[in-house]
This record gives sequence, structure tokens and C-alpha cells, in this order.
Amino acid sequence: MATRRKSRKPRSRAASGASETMTNTLHQIYLAGLGAANRARSGTPELFEELVTEGARVQAEKGAAAGRAMRRIIEDARAKVNAGVGQVRGQAADALEGLEKMFQTRVHRALTQIGVPSSEELAALSKRVDALNANIERLARRRPAAARPAARKSARRESARRSVSAS
Repeated sequence: MATRRKSRKPRSRAASGASETMTNTLHQIYLAGLGAANRARSGTPELFEELVTEGARVQAEKGAAAGRAMRRIIEDARAKVNAGVGQVRGQAADALEGLEKMFQTRVHRALTQIGVPSSEELAALSKRVDALNANIERLARRRPAAARPAARKSARRESARRSVSAS
């Protein structure tokens, strides 16, 4: 058997002892398996076949249990990741809303400083203009007859001026 080289890193005694115990146990299990296989082959072939069948059955049971455990672990991990992603998305949305509000505030402040009217001010002004136009139209409908004689008088005055200046 080959000798093991000692690690150059100093380990704690507890960690070193646990690791060494585990290694020794695994080595003993391996040797026990080799001894059992050798005896079964040399003893009776039926015993060997029974041991192989039993080993395959145990492996299938443990493999299925290990598969179920792995699926459970993966599903739990996936659920945690999805929850984390949802939380991060929420935080990103909140940050984006805050950034949007801050941008709007700064743009509004800059436009106000340079004298650009706000949309509310423009809407109020538009309403006033509409009201003034309505008043003008109403007044124009009320005084069409009064405006005509004035137009006739100014036309008469103009023609009188022309005749005086022509003479």
C-alpha cells in the first residue's frame, strides 16, 4: 500500500481526526465488500448471484429515494430562487418609479425656471381663450344691424371726402 503524503497546511486536530476516521471507515467498508465478493465467488455461485440481486435491489431503492430527495431539493431551491427573483423585480420596479418621479420633478422645475408654462396653465389659458371666442361670437350675432349703419356712414364720409378733394 502507498503511503499518504501529509498536507502542508496545518489542520485543526478535530477536523483532521474526523477526516481520518471517515477515510478509515470508508476503506474498511471497501475491504469488507471485496472480501464478501471473493468469498461468495469461491463459495457458491448461487450465493454470489443472490448478493448481486440484493445489491441491485438496495441500489434501486436507495437510488429512487435519492432521486426523490434531489427532486425535492431542486424544487425547494427553484421556489427560493423564484421568490428572490420576484422580490428583486419588485425592488427594481419601485426604484424605477422613484427614478421616474425624480426625473419628472427635475424637468418640471427646470421648465418652470425658464418660464415655460405648465400643462395646467396652458389648459386654463385655453379655456379662457375659448370663453373669449364664445363671447365675441355672441356679441357679433347681437350687433350685426348696428355695425352695418356705421359701415354705411363711413362709406358716405369717404365718398364725400373724395368729392371735396376732387373739386
